[in-house]
Amino acid sequence: MGAGENAGTARGQVAEVIRDFLTREYAGLIDLGDMHQRSTFESEQVFASRALAAVSLQLLTGCSPDEAAASITDGRDDQGIDAIGYSSSAPDLWLVQAKWSDRGTAGFGVDGALKLLHGLRQLDNRDFDRFNNRVQRHAARVRDILESPECRVHLVVAVMGEQATKEQARRLIEQAAADFGSEVECHVLALPDFHSAAHQSSLPRSVELVATLPGSWLARDFPHRAVVGLVDAGEVALWYEEHGARLFDRNIRNPLGMTPPNLGIVETLRAAPENFWCFNNGITVLCDSIKTEFFSRPVEGAPVRLRLTGATVVNGAQTVASIYYAHDTYPENVVRASVQVRFISLANAPEGFARSVGVATNTQHHTGSRDFVALDDVQGHIRDDFRTSLDKEYVFRRGELVPTPAAGCSVEEAAVALACGHPDASLSALGNASTERLWEATSEGAYTRLFGRQPSALQIWRSVLLLRAVREALHELRPRLNGRSAAIAERGTLLVTHLVFRLRGAEGIDDPDAEWDQLLDEVPGLVRSVLAALIPLVDDLFGRNSFVATTFRETGRCHQLAEAALHTLADVERTPQLVVASPPKPRRRPGSARLLVAHRRILDGTQVLYQPGSVEEAAIGHWLDEDPLRYLATWNNDARQPLRWAADGSLYSINGLIRHIWQRADWREAWSAVQGPRYWVIPGEGSLSDLAEALWESEALQDAEVPRDTGE
Repeated sequence: MGAGENAGTARGQVAEVIRDFLTREYAGLIDLGDMHQRSTFESEQVFASRALAAVSLQLLTGCSPDEAAASITDGRDDQGIDAIGYSSSAPDLWLVQAKWSDRGTAGFGVDGALKLLHGLRQLDNRDFDRFNNRVQRHAARVRDILESPECRVHLVVAVMGEQATKEQARRLIEQAAADFGSEVECHVLALPDFHSAAHQSSLPRSVELVATLPGSWLARDFPHRAVVGLVDAGEVALWYEEHGARLFDRNIRNPLGMTPPNLGIVETLRAAPENFWCFNNGITVLCDSIKTEFFSRPVEGAPVRLRLTGATVVNGAQTVASIYYAHDTYPENVVRASVQVRFISLANAPEGFARSVGVATNTQHHTGSRDFVALDDVQGHIRDDFRTSLDKEYVFRRGELVPTPAAGCSVEEAAVALACGHPDASLSALGNASTERLWEATSEGAYTRLFGRQPSALQIWRSVLLLRAVREALHELRPRLNGRSAAIAERGTLLVTHLVFRLRGAEGIDDPDAEWDQLLDEVPGLVRSVLAALIPLVDDLFGRNSFVATTFRETGRCHQLAEAALHTLADVERTPQLVVASPPKPRRRPGSARLLVAHRRILDGTQVLYQPGSVEEAAIGHWLDEDPLRYLATWNNDARQPLRWAADGSLYSINGLIRHIWQRADWREAWSAVQGPRYWVIPGEGSLSDLAEALWESEALQDAEVPRDTGE
């Protein structure tokens, strides 16, 4: 056998190890309801591909297997997106495309890249009606994230092969990421990554750390054994190098990559390593036990080495990862830095204590540029001007009660409104990118340009009223706009407001005698005119494949759009008319029982098996095992009460029987929400949810007027 054949055999063996790992993790969790008419081989291949997408999200976001499995969108009309995931603590959107190969030779080429990017563009354009039901279930959350100024999109390529992406495909994705903006990151997971995950899954999860405290540390034994002191940053970098994400098993989030705050940590380590411990909030480590090894006299504060078992970083994940990244680039600087670490032993701690520490240490308030606005005397003068000249409230300290819309406004609303009213359209782009950008107080910063020469209360209040009127007009129009036009209306709110200011709003804004109410009455018509000019200009200037999100965040593009729109609107006869239409009402999926009964999908008397999830199994499995009949029910074609429980012979609804079982088992911590159709299974065919979803997709295909993407 030649070297090539040996390598091929080895890859196939690794693929088999990974398949076994995926089966252990996701058997019974991955939705295969659309595969009941396919061969066993096809179903197994689809399972492996979907499980690969799920485990990719689990590795990258730290979500649970159940959450990862629920993220799967693969199937007909997925538009190249096999899974959609989220970060637990940030407005991050994760889009996955997975390629499985039994031989470990899958690759990711131009075709796959184009499909993934096409899916991203469809989401950016709000064309959710072009996606399957699995994606449409995510529509509201995806829309909310894409509208967030802090939104970040992660494109994930998960490939069962060693040469994961072809160069041309990688360049396509990187170019698209550049087009979308700095908010897009690309991640490639290949065969070695999945093999490592499979290997790690078979190892004990316990992490053992060594921490050296050179001196001046403190310890206490009540109510819990704890040690607090400074640890060399270089040693912390070694923790991450050795253990990676396993360090954060109990943290609410994994490292978020090189976000602006994390870049700030790296910059501090580079520029002022000796002062790092003064500037950083520190790290909290929980562990099962702490063992001390003194270098000399065993007294508190003397140099000591701590050996920690079962260690996990519950606060400071971003600090740990940033130290590691900085150490990789500036090792000579990082070794001069120290970081404060709290080590807390969980020995004899009450149940739930670890979680309480994790929650408490991660819910403390962040102080940013916005908070320092409260130190500017100008804000106090504006508040006084509001009270004396307008008899209204103006709040500028974070935590103050924001007045009702009629009674006043906050500094956040004022800053956005003033940015829209500024002659420079680029300030509206800053407000779209992140309101944090509006608090930059440098000589050329947005805050200085907005508040450096104190605006009057009248100017601020009228600017706020105009912004509110534009938002209300857009809110009224939005349901009558579809797809890309709706996306432009949503993302372009601040630029539309800027253009309304440029058309009418600047004149007399500071004149108490100006007829401002009359101008506000004109806003709906002005908004329609502005949108009619703006929507085609986005495509004309930047192309139909341009990302809407990026367009309204980039200062150059907003300036270009503003000037072009004003030029169009100056010619009244050639100003286009806004075309609006009532969007088709989305079909609402009936409940699983109603669908199954309407189609007579299941014969009366068919046996149905209760398959509890891992949490339920741990809570009530022993009670179920006492009587095997408790797992069984038979189907009855009645949409209200389709299940007859074998344990008592009574009829129940699908969710009602699960609630009854939980109650009988005395599970007091049971969830209030029940997803019954997922856990009642017909052996060999799938869950009731799978069967109902397949029927719904079949109905959608029959009603479609255009050919659908096969998803192959």
